[in-house]
Amino acid sequence: MRNGPRVRATAAAGVLAAACVAWAAVPLTGAGPIGPVVLAAAAACAAASVARLALGAAPGEALVYLNPVLHAGRLLANLVRRWLWAEGLVIAALVLEALHHPRPWHTGLLGAALLAYLLAVHLAESPARLAVLRPQAPLLAAGLGLLALAVGAAMLPAATGSAADLMAVLAAVAAIAVGGLALRPP
Repeated sequence: MRNGPRVRATAAAGVLAAACVAWAAVPLTGAGPIGPVVLAAAAACAAASVARLALGAAPGEALVYLNPVLHAGRLLANLVRRWLWAEGLVIAALVLEALHHPRPWHTGLLGAALLAYLLAVHLAESPARLAVLRPQAPLLAAGLGLLALAVGAAMLPAATGSAADLMAVLAAVAAIAVGGLALRPP
């Protein structure tokens, strides 16, 4: 694979990682003493995730006849390659979001950004192009639709009424449609 698409995918993943961390952290006030710790963990996971993408696949060279500095550098690079930093970033961003007061639209946008980040990481890690996701487009669209529906339902008042009943019916129909899309044969 040429380096151009991989560099673009890595840059996109880096921008999305930074945006997800910043979006989940704002506002950090009221998060208590755990807030800055989780923010630091999310930032570290974002940086290590981008470093993992930039390093690429591990070379097949042996580590035995290297000077100590190169040996330590390769061991550190292999450590960065081995851990699942993208998943750690998702978990840390969701914990940061959970530390805030409920904001459905904010959480919905974070969910969409995390999905875009994970897709960018997948594309940067594999030799595949964006066209490989075309068969999954209906499922991605249905998932984003369910996310929008969940945000809308969360923004409704807790009292029951015609709007709440309508949202419940729409959510059930949408969930059945997504299940049908997911279970259809290729």
